[in-house]
Amino acid sequence: MTSAQQYYDGLVQQGHDAAMALSYTQQHYPDFTAVMPVPEPMPQPMAVAPAAPVVANVTPVAPSTGGWAIQTASFGLFFTKILAFLLTAITVGFGYPWAKTMVFSKWARNVRIDGRPIRYTGTGMGLFGVWVKVFLLTIITIGIYYLFWGKKAVPKYVDAHLEWA
Repeated sequence: MTSAQQYYDGLVQQGHDAAMALSYTQQHYPDFTAVMPVPEPMPQPMAVAPAAPVVANVTPVAPSTGGWAIQTASFGLFFTKILAFLLTAITVGFGYPWAKTMVFSKWARNVRIDGRPIRYTGTGMGLFGVWVKVFLLTIITIGIYYLFWGKKAVPKYVDAHLEWA
């Protein structure tokens, strides 16, 4: 294969149509005439006997309705919130992460999404750590951290610790 043919084939591979590739090649190689490759004939598909139908054991699944429901509990979420308030008041606010964890856990145990229960796996100490981090970074940055990232930290922690039960 000559260098002119290689140049021409490279232009065709780059996406130029055959006429433009021939024109460009003849600018550099005036005596060049294109050798068009003969396309190979398409292979004919082989005749195959039809296979026996495959029957799968599939149980139909009801389509998702996107619904959710909160089931009532024996003590109810109301009493859990009262207990959380008392815990926060007695500890002068330091028990608030544990109180919120208690409320989130109770709420998650009673929520069903499409009939499936969820579970809250966060801990009071984990939530306390998030709050300490947000508090310190907010003080260091004179409030800027809280405005852009800090106020999303607690909901992000809660979302990260919700899972299917």
